Amino acid sequence: MSPEVLRRLRNLAEFWNPRMQAAKDDADLARICFERAKAAAKRAQRNGQPGAMHELAKQLAQWAAEMERQDANRQRRNAA
Repeated sequence: MSPEVLRRLRNLAEFWNPRMQAAKDDADLARICFERAKAAAKRAQRNGQPGAMHELAKQLAQWAAEMERQDANRQRRNAA
């Protein structure tokens, strides 16, 4: 990686890592990580990746659907 790329990544880490470490609980950490992902997608869109926000939405929807399936299966097992 070029020095410029490394500097940008270091700056992003210096911005986000303290916020993530200071999270009060898992819900707060999830909120911060969502903000980070959204900021990255917006930045990617500005830099020529118009589908970045859509890709983020697809990944979030896929994760949520998997959690929903797991929860539904747990409830079904517990009811038996």
